[in-house]
Amino acid sequence: MLRASVGTAALLALAAITSAWAQDENTPEGMAVIKPGEVAGLDRETIHEFGQIRTFEARIVWGDTGGPRPDGYLRRNVRYVADCKAGTLALSAVTVIDASGARVKTMISPPGAVDPATPEAGSLQARWLQEVCRI
Repeated sequence: MLRASVGTAALLALAAITSAWAQDENTPEGMAVIKPGEVAGLDRETIHEFGQIRTFEARIVWGDTGGPRPDGYLRRNVRYVADCKAGTLALSAVTVIDASGARVKTMISPPGAVDPATPEAGSLQARWLQEVCRI
């Protein structure tokens, strides 16, 4: 009886962890994370200026030349809102795109759902903010 209870508890804990990970993958914040094997870059053609505010997209693609792209891999376009005066970024949306270039889905962060934040010094996001605000 005790063995069955321990097994059940372990299974429930694993299910909770898996569920939390899967849920993170289905949020704009989770999909905006650059994972091992991926590369990201600023798409300069998507920069739009609205006074001190700029919007832009970064593309996240498979970039590991030493390993094959995982089956079912989906590239992502991440849209940010930059406040050049405050030096902050806010995630606006993530578009998920399949291998054929078709849009799978677009996840939008509702206004006010994510507070603008100052990117970590030296990060890709910090470099994007500097480049976007130089225009």
